[in-house]
Formats: sequence, C-alpha cells, structure tokens
Amino acid sequence: MLARCMDVRRRRIAVIVVGCALALATLPAVLAGSSPAPSVPAVTSTAPDYTPSAAGEQFAAQVLASAPLPPGAQEWTATPPAVLATPMQSIGVSGLIDIHELYLVDEPASPALSNPLNGYVRAHLPAGSKEMGGGSMFGPSGDATGFFLSLPTSGPSQSLAMLLYATTATSGGQYVLRVDAQVVWVPDRSSSEAIPPPAGAQLTGFATLSAANPSSGPVSVQLGEADSARLAAAVNALPLAPGTFCMEDSLLFTITFQPPPFSSSPSYSVSEDLCGATVEVSVGATHLPALSDTGCSLRHLVAGLLPARAAGTRSAAADC
Repeated sequence: MLARCMDVRRRRIAVIVVGCALALATLPAVLAGSSPAPSVPAVTSTAPDYTPSAAGEQFAAQVLASAPLPPGAQEWTATPPAVLATPMQSIGVSGLIDIHELYLVDEPASPALSNPLNGYVRAHLPAGSKEMGGGSMFGPSGDATGFFLSLPTSGPSQSLAMLLYATTATSGGQYVLRVDAQVVWVPDRSSSEAIPPPAGAQLTGFATLSAANPSSGPVSVQLGEADSARLAAAVNALPLAPGTFCMEDSLLFTITFQPPPFSSSPSYSVSEDLCGATVEVSVGATHLPALSDTGCSLRHLVAGLLPARAAGTRSAAADC
C-alpha cells in the first residue's frame, strides 16, 4: 500500500459578497399616532462555531482516502510546483476544511492516457461521485489542468464533500498530481433554539417569484393549532446550514408563529429564500443560526398549506 504523507491545511474561507441582500422575515412595527417614534431594539445574531472539529477533520481524511490514484503514484516530498501551491478552486462557505496530498506520476505508456486524469482516475471514481466540471490554469507559475468531484454525504453534519484533482507536467515528462479533499462539517444544532408549540401561525407565500426582482403578490393564510404545530416541527427538524449567501432578493415564504395566550414565549419568525434552501429564524430581536432545507421538507409542507393563488411559492416548492 502506498504510504501517504498528508499536509493538512485548515482554512476558514471568508465569503465576500458584493451587493448581496439577505431576505429576512420582517417584524411588524406599531406606530402610535403622533407620539415620538419608538426606539428600535438592536438586532443580535447567534452563529454556530464552524471551527474545524476532530469529527470534521476525520471526515475530510475519509474523503481524501477515497480518492483513486494512478498506478505507480509516488509521494511528492519536494516543494510543490508554484501552480499547485493552492487548490484550483475553493467553495465560499464558512468552515471549509481543505486537506491535500501531492504525488509524482510517470507518464502512462498509452498515448490515449497522456494525462493520468483521463485514464485510471476517471475509470475508478468513488461510488456515487459526480464530476462537477474542470478547468485549466496558465501563467508565469506554470500550467495545470484538473477537475472536481462532488461526493455523497450522509447525516446532517456532512454538508459538503468534494475531491479536486490537478496536475502539472514536469520537465522530465512526468506529472505532479495534487489531490484535495474539501469538506464542510456543520456542528450539531442546539435544542434550546427549537420553536415551542405555537397557538397559531400566519403563513405568507407569493404569486410571483423572480431571481432578479423581489417577490410580489403576497398571499397570507391564518393556520390553526394543528397545522402550525406541523410547521414548527418541520422547522425544528432541520439541521444547521453552512454559511452561504444568495445574490438574489426573492423570498419564498414567511411564517410568524404566535405563542399561546398568556404565554411568556416570544413570537418566532421564519423565512426561506428562493435560492440556497436556507431558512432564517428570528425570535424577538435575535436572529438564530440559519437552517438547511436542502431536502425540501419545509418547502413541500408550506406549498400544501397555501392556496393556488400563491402560485410562485407553490411552483418553486414543487420543483425542489
């Protein structure tokens, strides 16, 4: 078995979003005649800790170990070629863990396999993986080609798993191969953030949705205790979402959960954007960590509770 020397690089990827408007649930404001405008309480946010954990690093190591290597690949111990000093790409999410290995690969004998990525590797990809694209880099630091794979994940903590291959030729007719595993391990959700049983809820969908314009034609329905409890349970079952952002400003739906009469529980506001399958939750003036609806469970439930005139929301949920 080929001994592997792992160079672990942990990186917190800072996402820079220009002109990004996050669609959040709007809390109602009460205006009292000519009295002075009330002061607006500061909105606070809580965020999960995406610092790479031992479990996340172990997951990254498992993904990297699943990467097939061309026959005869040998550990590369020298300084990496400048063009392979960094990954060919990085996903803009919080908590990204990147680990990689470097190998020296002899040029295959068959001309049809002149690049090891076009031969053995592609013929032995991990089960369930999908090629997501590839690319080339050219410049003073050298030339490189590569491609990227997405791998299946399981469980709410495994948010992302990718393998990235990149090669550059040496002057001796060999290749230096860089293999990266990039994963996002989302921490467990706190049980204290669950929505308590509501007395009712107001659900709002939209007649028209657009990736270029704000949602229009709001359609609101007042839900009874049973349907409100189903919605709250669906939100409570969602895992935390990785820290991604959308460029669009298009709400898919909003929900305002009403506490039981004489209860000290505050109201909870929930919204989901058209893109990203990310659910925003606010309690009072506090934004809780975002949740992930990639399985579309909340979207489908919402669509079933809205009338036909909320066609934009219902159609988007059906396509999920």
